[in-house]
Amino acid sequence: MTQLVVESNGVSVALDPRRSYRVGRDPGADIVVSVDGVSRTHAVLRFEGGQWILEDAGSANGTYDGGRRVQRLVVAPGSQVRLGHPEQGVPVAFRAAPASATRAEPGTDPAAHPAPAQGGFSPHPPGQVFPPPGGQGQAPPPAQQPPAGYPGQAAASGPQSVPPPYASPPGQGDGTGTMPPYQQSAQGGGTGGMPPYQQPAHGDGTGGMPPYQQPAQGDGTGGMPPYQQPAQGGTGGLPPYQQPTQVGGTGTMPPYQQPAQGAGAAPPYQQPAHGDGTGGMPPYQQPAQGGGTGTMPPYDQATQFGGPGSMPPAAQGYEADPIGYQPTHGTPPPRAPMPTMSGQYREPTKVRNLGGQQVLRIGRAPENDMVVADLRVSRQHAELRSSGGTYELVDVGSRSGTYVNGQRVERAIIGPNDIIGIGPSTFHLVGDVLTEYTDTGAVNFSAHDLTVTVDKGKVLLDHVSFPLGEKCLVAVIGPSGSGKSTLLRALTGLRPADQGTVSYDGRDLYRDYSELRSRIGLVPQDDILHTQLTVRRALIYAAELRFPDDTRQHERKARVDEVLKELGLDHRRDNKISALSGGQRKRVSVALELLTKPSLLFLDEPTSGLDPGLDKSVMQMLRGLADDGRTVAVVTHSVANLDICDRLLVMAPGGRIAFFGPPKEALPFLGFTDWADVFQAFDDPSIDWGGRYRQSPAHQKYVTADLVQPVAQAGPVSYQPPPKPQSWPEQLSTLIRRYIRSIAADPLFLGITVALPIIMGAVARVIPAGDLTSKIPGSQGGAANLLMILCIGGCLTGAANAVRELVKERPIYQRERAVGLSRSAYLTSKLLVLGVITIGQGIVLTLVAMLGVNMRDKGVVTSPMPELIVAVALLSFTAMTLGLLISAIVKTSEMTMPLLVLTTLVQIVFCGALVHLDGKAVLEEIAWIVPARWAFAAMAGTLDISFLLPHKHGESPDPLWKQQFSTWLLDMGMMVVLTVVLIFLVERMLRRQEPEVMRKR
Repeated sequence: MTQLVVESNGVSVALDPRRSYRVGRDPGADIVVSVDGVSRTHAVLRFEGGQWILEDAGSANGTYDGGRRVQRLVVAPGSQVRLGHPEQGVPVAFRAAPASATRAEPGTDPAAHPAPAQGGFSPHPPGQVFPPPGGQGQAPPPAQQPPAGYPGQAAASGPQSVPPPYASPPGQGDGTGTMPPYQQSAQGGGTGGMPPYQQPAHGDGTGGMPPYQQPAQGDGTGGMPPYQQPAQGGTGGLPPYQQPTQVGGTGTMPPYQQPAQGAGAAPPYQQPAHGDGTGGMPPYQQPAQGGGTGTMPPYDQATQFGGPGSMPPAAQGYEADPIGYQPTHGTPPPRAPMPTMSGQYREPTKVRNLGGQQVLRIGRAPENDMVVADLRVSRQHAELRSSGGTYELVDVGSRSGTYVNGQRVERAIIGPNDIIGIGPSTFHLVGDVLTEYTDTGAVNFSAHDLTVTVDKGKVLLDHVSFPLGEKCLVAVIGPSGSGKSTLLRALTGLRPADQGTVSYDGRDLYRDYSELRSRIGLVPQDDILHTQLTVRRALIYAAELRFPDDTRQHERKARVDEVLKELGLDHRRDNKISALSGGQRKRVSVALELLTKPSLLFLDEPTSGLDPGLDKSVMQMLRGLADDGRTVAVVTHSVANLDICDRLLVMAPGGRIAFFGPPKEALPFLGFTDWADVFQAFDDPSIDWGGRYRQSPAHQKYVTADLVQPVAQAGPVSYQPPPKPQSWPEQLSTLIRRYIRSIAADPLFLGITVALPIIMGAVARVIPAGDLTSKIPGSQGGAANLLMILCIGGCLTGAANAVRELVKERPIYQRERAVGLSRSAYLTSKLLVLGVITIGQGIVLTLVAMLGVNMRDKGVVTSPMPELIVAVALLSFTAMTLGLLISAIVKTSEMTMPLLVLTTLVQIVFCGALVHLDGKAVLEEIAWIVPARWAFAAMAGTLDISFLLPHKHGESPDPLWKQQFSTWLLDMGMMVVLTVVLIFLVERMLRRQEPEVMRKR
């Protein structure tokens, strides 16, 4: 079979039929095309039925063949497509790989056939001819001479090899380097890897090279650009710390490895190879059985087309790293791998030698020494200070927090085994060398023996274990009561399991939850945005709450626009969320979580209530999110589109795993052809579904073999509250502005708010109040009815304003609270906005009811009208807090209306207008906690109702109605006390609704 090579912008890569390739602008793609007009995931190359297929992955601007937009195309040698535009799009061509490499003869001018940079990329402008490298024994000019000991330079005469991370098994022989299994090794004792489609030349040891590459003249040294120093003894040199990014590139030194100081030497953390000069390698690699060197990078390294440079910043080499190690510093630092507690080895993003530097500043602003370009990081975030040979990490007032070993710190002495966490970056300090690792989303995630029990020993999760690989989409299905929601809360850390652990790339999520929580996104079943707002406005407010308060407005808006474009919502940005379809609303909720670039995304019933078309659309969106470099887990009842997922987790009653593996294997394993039959079979208690799966080969293949155990750590789990990205006043300001805008966007609420006090005031005027200025005792019985209507109106308007506010926003509050929202700021925003509205309604109600009514000139303190307004307004505010308490208690909005009616009736009965309460056991005590009782008494004192009302024989006036200042002050003060108590109870109820992990201290 002819091997296919894909080419674009002078860069080529050989395709391996055993895998597929994701093509797009995303830096995490297998083939990166960094050109505007190309989508993050633009197309996918895969080998099917003996031929290569190029399939458009729903790109925005399309894939074109001969000017015609195509969705799926068979490609072969000679094919050419364009990405993003039929004429100006990026050309991508396909050709057959040559059968063998042509070796240059002595005397050939290397300048005529310049050697490409390692990894198949050239950092030079297209068409530039490289000057020939020095011949045997000739060093480059001094300006190009690298410092002693750099990884591309042999430390001693003789060949030496250090394989890259995750290298393929080595070839067998006396001169072959490590290479993928499908590649033939060179026959000789020389060095140098080769692209997989090349046949090595037979000769005196020179490694094979592409036909367009002319080797330098010498005794076997592979050709190289002039800035590379060849190793002594024939080993091809490389730029320091350079990791190739092209599939099938040539050998290189991993950036974290220190070159051996002699034949056979190995770094301390590596097992040395057996031979006469092979360098050390990680323990999971088998050394070559011989003295040859030159390693081949793994075939799944990403290739970049069309972008500046040929390598990610971590691989550019220290000459090109403006904040990394500079040649003038002396010997470059060793790059040690992350300590084992951080899990899988990751390629470093930056490395910096701190020798002689007293203070290293870390933050988002460009003026910092180490720049972490993420909006979650404050502009000036932390400092690493050197004193007396030790380093101290100091948080300089960051909002998202600085972490050491998963725990937030203000300052801490840093040792060689400590892990520093700042935003998405993790730092490791060894000696004077600081190494940064950035979490780009490619993480391994797994559950280990998760068990959850509740009261009386009921088991909700029963020893649940399964792994999730990088870029994995997993669906969780099962009947009601099988523990799906409990599992979701356990995996996200919101309700940690009673037994077992969750591993985040080898780290214990529960132990390091304070740091890792920001890397997990959760989309609940209900909307987590205010539906009255437009899409863009709602996301901007969310960005204000999630990003530090030193984030500029244009930065937040740019991130919002980026997410909207990624999810295909940019054309809906100015639409109200309430006007969107169910699938589009779910996309908006996902967009909210993507603002902070989480590595893991969990969704609870995202397709609930959607038609089959929208169901498929949402699942395809999730597939794209996983392909873009995230791990996505979705709990669903829908079984229509499970084939889109990489893994399927089937939960059986009792919280046991009935199956975990590829979706296509689920039904055959369970022994049914239809999911309805499976769910019916789960009702049979005699079948041990969990035990059946644990004893199956599928469990060994898909669970046991892939689980990565988190590293055990000493000490108890310490739960810390989430960091507050904004200060309390800033949060309050954002919440108030968002609340006001959402109210203003709801015309129905505005109409009721304006009409209700006017209607209640008009009703009060219908009731004859009599002559409130009468000098005849007991002659005006209608006065009490007037005051009762004022009490009813104040209670009804205040409680009605608030009775649904908290319950309808509960999913929003719970999610925002989990990412740093202040409970007190949230409650205060409700009290202030609703309080202003409610007090205004109380004033309108009193004016409509009492204007034009003859009253005495003097009340208790001042004239009657101001005193009546204060009493009704305060009653309305107290009733509003009572409405908030009801809203915080109930589980659904439907439960609020009956309780509102009941509350209003209680106010009528116990206000004192209908029933004489003084001296009546039980009733009088109950009336003490009824706000209307005290408001009626205060207004009765103002109008001197004790004098105007007639009294039954032997019945004395209520002492709380006396027209004296002390009594009036008691009446008003009791309403204030009740308001404070009600606010406290609301705050406690809000706390009870928060995730369990938020309540642990």
